[in-house]
Amino acid sequence: MIKTFYEEFAFIILPLHNIASIVWIGGMVMFIVAVYPSLKQIPNEKVMIRTSLRTFRRYFNFLFPFIMILAMTGVIMEIGQGYETKDPTLGAIVGTKEAIWVLMFLNFLFGYYKIIEAKKRCLASDSPQAKDNIRLISHYLFTINIFLGLTALYFGMMLS
Repeated sequence: MIKTFYEEFAFIILPLHNIASIVWIGGMVMFIVAVYPSLKQIPNEKVMIRTSLRTFRRYFNFLFPFIMILAMTGVIMEIGQGYETKDPTLGAIVGTKEAIWVLMFLNFLFGYYKIIEAKKRCLASDSPQAKDNIRLISHYLFTINIFLGLTALYFGMMLS
C-alpha cells in the first residue's frame, strides 16, 4: 500500500523531503550566522536574553512541522523504494541516515528543553545561567545538528 502510494506521489514526496531538510539545516545556519550575532548586540543583557528566548521559541515552533514532514516522507520513501531488499549497502545507508535524523531530533528536543530552562532562569533573575543555555543552543547544539544534517544530506545524495 505505501509502495503504491509512493509510486503515485513520488513527485511530491521527494521535493517535500528535500525542502524540509533544507529548511531545518539552513535555518540553523542562518541562526548561527545572522540572528544570534545580532541578538548579542543588544546592550541590555535581560532584554537580549528575553529576545533570544522568544526568537528561539518561534524558530523551534516554526521548525517542528518541517521535522514531521521530513520524518513522514522519509519513512514513505524508505518503504516505497524498498532499499533493504535491493541492496544491503543501500539498506545500511538508509539506516545510518535515519539514525542521524533521530539524533538530530533528540538534539532538537534537548534544545527545546534548554529554552524552557533558560526561561525559568531568566524569570528567577539568574541571567548568567539563562545566557549559558542560550549559548549552548546556538553554539553547540545547532553546530552539531548542522554537521549531522549535512552528513545525512550526503548519504541522501548517495541514494539518488
